Order: sequence, then C-alpha cells, then structure tokens
Amino acid sequence: MPANITKLMEMLQRAKDGPPMTDREWDVKVIPETVRKLLKKHDLAGTFNKDQPVNQDLELADRFFEAGLEMAVETGMFCTDTDSIIKCSREEILQANEEAPSELTMGEGTDQITIKARRPEDPYPPVFGAPLSIQVSEELYVPIATGILQSKQVRIQEGPSLDTVYGYPAYSGSPFESALALLENQLRHEAQDRAGRPGMPNSSIASSTTEFGQLAGLPHLSTATNRVLGPILHPAELKVHFASFHKAIAAIGCGAYLNCGSYGMIGGYSGPAEGAVLTNIATDLLQFPVLQAHTSATSIYDVRLDATVGRHGLWGLSMVNQALSRNTHMITSKIINQLAGPCTEEILYTSAAGLICACVSGQTFTYGPRSAGGRFKDYLTPLEHWFCASVFEGATRLTLSEANEIVLYLLSTYEDKLKDMANLKGKSFAECFDLKTLRPSKEWADIGDKVKKDIESHGLALPYVANQQDWVKDNSKSSGYDGTVVRGTGV
Repeated sequence: MPANITKLMEMLQRAKDGPPMTDREWDVKVIPETVRKLLKKHDLAGTFNKDQPVNQDLELADRFFEAGLEMAVETGMFCTDTDSIIKCSREEILQANEEAPSELTMGEGTDQITIKARRPEDPYPPVFGAPLSIQVSEELYVPIATGILQSKQVRIQEGPSLDTVYGYPAYSGSPFESALALLENQLRHEAQDRAGRPGMPNSSIASSTTEFGQLAGLPHLSTATNRVLGPILHPAELKVHFASFHKAIAAIGCGAYLNCGSYGMIGGYSGPAEGAVLTNIATDLLQFPVLQAHTSATSIYDVRLDATVGRHGLWGLSMVNQALSRNTHMITSKIINQLAGPCTEEILYTSAAGLICACVSGQTFTYGPRSAGGRFKDYLTPLEHWFCASVFEGATRLTLSEANEIVLYLLSTYEDKLKDMANLKGKSFAECFDLKTLRPSKEWADIGDKVKKDIESHGLALPYVANQQDWVKDNSKSSGYDGTVVRGTGV
C-alpha cells in the first residue's frame, strides 16, 4: 500500500471537522464506558486466565477481535490538538487493513530481510530489532551498538538514543534535537560499518522526542534501496496528535515505511487486562485508515507493574497477537517491557517469557529489550540482546501448549519479585563488558550460560549464529572493535 498525502490530508480535515471532545471526557467517560459496554456485550469480562499466560482458546481471541473492531468504529481516534474525533466506518477500517502490506523488504545485500505477517504457531521466524531507544553516552554509542549488531539475529537497528549532541544538552523541540538527528545517523553508520553490516535495515531517529528529530534525520537515513521504518508514536491508546501527522508526512516524502501506534494500558482508563486488549486491538486497526501505516506498533503495558511480563501483561500480549494475526494480515510490532537490568538473571527470564508469548501467538517483529526499564543511562549490553534475539527466533519451534508450559515455568523464577524488580538495576555496560573485545565479564557470561541451559532444559533450544557461539566461553577474542572512542565530528 503506497502511502498517499491526499488521503492523509482527508484525515487531517476530519480531525478539524470531527465531533468535539475534551481530553478529560475521552479518558474518564468515553473509553471506560465503551470498554465496559463491549466486554459485557461480547461476554468477555472476566476471561483473563492466570493459568494460560499464552492463550489456548483461539475462539476467544476471535471474539476479542470482533469486539475490538466494534470499538474502533464506535470511538474512532481522539486528536489532542483539535479536541475532536477522527471517525472511520467499519468498511473503511476493513478496507484499509486489507490494503495494508502483509510483508516488507528492508535492507541491502546479506542483511536484507523480509518481514512477513505471521499466525499463531507460525514457523516463519519473527524479526528482532535492537536496541530500544535507551540513552547512552556519546562515546559509548558506537561500542554498544557495534556489540549488539554482532549477532546477525538482530535484524533491524533502532537505538540507542542520545541526550547530548557534541557534548551539549539536546533540548527537546529545539534546534539541538535537529542536530542530534544528524549525529545519531553518523554514529549509527559507524557502528554498522564496524560490525560488518553496512546494509542492515534501520528504524529512524531513536533520539527524537518530538517531531523535529524525525524531520531532520529521516530524509538522510531512508534511501530508495534501503527504506527506513519510521516510528510514529501517539500520546496514548486511541489518541493521535499533530506531531504524528508531521512524522507521517516526512516519512511519506522520503519513501520510508510508517510504523505507527501507542501503548494500551492495563490498569489505566481501559481498566483490566480484557479492557486493555480491546483498546489495543482498536488502536492497531485504526493506524491503517488514519495514518496509512505499513506496520502497527501498539504495545500492551501493565501500569501497576511498569512492565508487560506479569501474568496479566503476558495474557494480554498473547490475546492481542492472536486476535490480530488470525483475523488480519497486519504486520505487528509490540514491545516486551522488562524492569531488571544487565548482569541479572531476571532480565533474561522475563525477556524469554515475553518473547516466547509474542512469537508463538503470531507477532511479526519487536524491538528490545528494555534493559533496566530504560531508566538509566548506559544500562544496556550486547549480551541480553543476543539472548533475546535467539529466544524470539527459537520460539517458532513451539506449539501454544508447549509455550504456555515454558512461560509458566519462567514466571515461577521471577513472579514473586515483580513488584520490587525495578530495584534490580544490574550493572552498566562499562561494569560488565570489555570495551575493546566487546565481550561480557565472567560474571555476566556465567549468568547468561546458566539461564540459557535452564531454558533449554525446559524445552526451548536457543539457536546461535557462528560469531555468537562463544559469548559465554571466551572473553579474550577481539570483536574487530579496537576500543577507539568515537565522537561526532560534524556533518
């Protein structure tokens, strides 16, 4: 589906002319009342099953889809800049989703990939992208990214992000942010070259907190032969703002793919897990008629835990993926939100639970992990990314039933710690990785080896690419990175 500026203008005009609404009324009246009504109408209230974090009832997933579609039609999307609602008919929503692509080709040469829509228990491997937009120091951007990209199971690069530009604070919405986009592009290409992957696919500017970074950096990153996936994130579920339209227009102008969405909140205005599943599905479906998305990035999130890896979050993640993958050919991107940091068992166990759940339920791709909850600068390392990439791909070998048994075991290793897991900060990159060899410390390698063997003993084989096989055995081999500190020198 080629994105079209004229269609986008029509949706902008609907935002200007649509039914009036206030932010507060939308949050405290429209969303919760619609959720309650549709859960009752479709007999979905109370269907959360704590013993099936990986949903086993596919008919139930189909019922959630129908209810989510009905919610998309009934509510539409609230535009926060115009205080009005963008309405779409059922026919428009279904037609836009039918016209949306079922696969996308990205990258060049040996790093070219094809992202395909998947179904539950699909043997076609999902795509793992990394890292998330977690802040790092300018001088550590290249070594951290280089190390992560050593695993060729990391198929797309999204982050990390920067909060300084040439040593100056990168103030949001200012020219500093525009300059930061150019610096990030420079460092990104440096890391890809050092990792021997100059043709790999990219998600656009991770350091952009407003539309300005995307407007400055996206045109210099997306090319005719290597189209970028442009992230367009909205304020909340079933909401959109002008910044999203700015980013969409910029992406269309330079031929990038549009990856649009927002979070659906368990414990927020949509209420319990069942309500969040409804708003999540509705938000996913509306990305295509409203913004002409190529992929939808509407994730589910439990605000009570600040994570997705509890039972409610995992069940919701599974249910949404099954509902969408069984009833559309939508390409979905949903984040697994973790809390623990590098050099802890918990970051690996929680990541594995979420990734297995997502993969076997039909998710197309993801970015991750959110090491240490994304709360601390420089708290991400290559090891947890290598591990996650292998789990996400390895889970294609599982049935829904097998996946559920493994996820139940994984929950038993960390569930009693979830409420305090934000305290498991772990160690920073400099504390548990060698800057020159880009190999983990013995402590971190031993933790990784232990968790890998434990998960394999419970039925999930973890595939590794050749340059990754010794990540827990040998901390002396050079990665090809010479330890040089790389800073931006101007563009």
